[in-house]
Amino acid sequence: LLQWEHYLSCDGTPDPTVPQEINTFMSLWRDDQDQDVQLVMEKEEVVLHLVEKLEFLLLEASPGEITDEQRDQYQEVILQLQDLLHQKYDDATQNLLKIASMYEDSETGNMHTVLKDKNVTFCIWANLKKKARFKDHVFQGAGHAFELPMSLALSSVAVRLLHTHYDHVSPLSASLKGTSNNTDDRKETQEETEKNSEILDASSQGIWLFFMCSTTKVFRLGILCEEPGGREEAPQVVDLEQLVPVGGVFHIAALQLPPQAQDAGDWTMVELLDVGLEVYPYSPGKAEDGTQEAVQITLRLPDNVIYFKVPVVARWDPAGQWWRTDGISKITYEAEEKSITFSMGDFYTVALLQDAHLNLPYQAWELHPTGVDEGLFTVTAVFATIQIQIKDNQCMLSSVVVEEEEVLSHITGKWMSPLALRAALKRAGVNIFPAEYSPKYVPVPRKVSDRGVPGGFSLFFPQVSEHLTAGSAKGNHWSLLMFNGEKVQHLKLTETSEAFSEELEEESEFHSTLYHMVKDSASNEAMDKVERAGCLFIDSVYQLLLATRVLAYS
Repeated sequence: LLQWEHYLSCDGTPDPTVPQEINTFMSLWRDDQDQDVQLVMEKEEVVLHLVEKLEFLLLEASPGEITDEQRDQYQEVILQLQDLLHQKYDDATQNLLKIASMYEDSETGNMHTVLKDKNVTFCIWANLKKKARFKDHVFQGAGHAFELPMSLALSSVAVRLLHTHYDHVSPLSASLKGTSNNTDDRKETQEETEKNSEILDASSQGIWLFFMCSTTKVFRLGILCEEPGGREEAPQVVDLEQLVPVGGVFHIAALQLPPQAQDAGDWTMVELLDVGLEVYPYSPGKAEDGTQEAVQITLRLPDNVIYFKVPVVARWDPAGQWWRTDGISKITYEAEEKSITFSMGDFYTVALLQDAHLNLPYQAWELHPTGVDEGLFTVTAVFATIQIQIKDNQCMLSSVVVEEEEVLSHITGKWMSPLALRAALKRAGVNIFPAEYSPKYVPVPRKVSDRGVPGGFSLFFPQVSEHLTAGSAKGNHWSLLMFNGEKVQHLKLTETSEAFSEELEEESEFHSTLYHMVKDSASNEAMDKVERAGCLFIDSVYQLLLATRVLAYS
């Protein structure tokens, strides 16, 4: 399917699944000596599209659809494309620094520039004059800033802050090896799939009614784990099953400033060094107050991302291949200004992390029809209410409301596959997609409400109503059912009842599935609509219900 879609697109890009095409693409770009930052940013769009194609192929492929050899090949191509992209940014940075003196600022005598598009923000500052009073700088147009220790302010150094709005770092983490997010997204355990398939039997057979469920409070666990090897003063290593980077990655580096061009009469002379981009050899000294020197960084948070709480600042440890929180201090978060300031003992690649489960458990969820093979799926999470329109095999984010304000306008109103919508929401910080390990962090206890409702994972109480029009379901007659995984019963209890009771509706019968229970009381018109529901639409509903797992996490 991917190859056919690529053939139809005729956009001149290589097919990433064909080794000859993708290898030729990478080889030609690797040999291209025109290393300009703007040109790299333009090529980046193509590279990210190729990476996304392969990632979606790996996620969507059913067992047996691609071989293990192909899977390894695609993953290797993804890594090669990512490495090549980063290398090209390094090469372009080196070329720009060689001519930094041509762009010196008239006020400070130093060079600084900001280049940005939807995928990356490139900020660079070159310390040409080495004056102590210019040890700090704000990158206008980006909102990022830094303040250097005095030793660096007097050195031949450049500072680059490369904010990639994507994350090509976390997939390398040692904490994900063996339990990768790709594996979680690609498939569920056999037991979970079987359980969900039973509960969602209504969807798989085309039932198209309105469900609603409410929840109770739960407790959350800790967010950091210790590095293997001891408990005393162990560096804090981030558990990526619970904390996830949101808003991309900030590559912050001190770089060696190469020799600058010198005018000699009618000639311009420059010393050429046969080296690439060099990291500045910085070793923190002592500040005037006796404490260790620190680099102060201020980051402007991305506008297309939601941080529901103060984000955790973490640095990438290339040796351990994980994120960690030691080495970062004096964190100040300004929610209204959308900025965060912190100090670092060295220059690091950093990310802002958020609890992957902070929007769980769900407070309520609804599913109701809006037309033929169309519906609206609403999830009320802890901090946000998300509405998703479904039509055939496509989904569209209708709205995300946080504190009565609609947010994330950049991804609302766009039709995409359920998998693409899932990825877009997670990138934006709205993670309503539990993974197989989520019960470790969001335990769903045996529920006993103030009405004395016994429960747990084994009991599910949906409200259902026959709904034949595209309008609101408010005012409909509702039936309350009790489903324990083996049989469904119609309760006499209503939403306004003062106490829980398992007393059954008079002359009602039990059934083995929700589908058969509803079918028993549905009108002929309703069942006719059910039987005519399209398979693509049914599959989209099924995918969303399985991805959000509203039955287990409500």
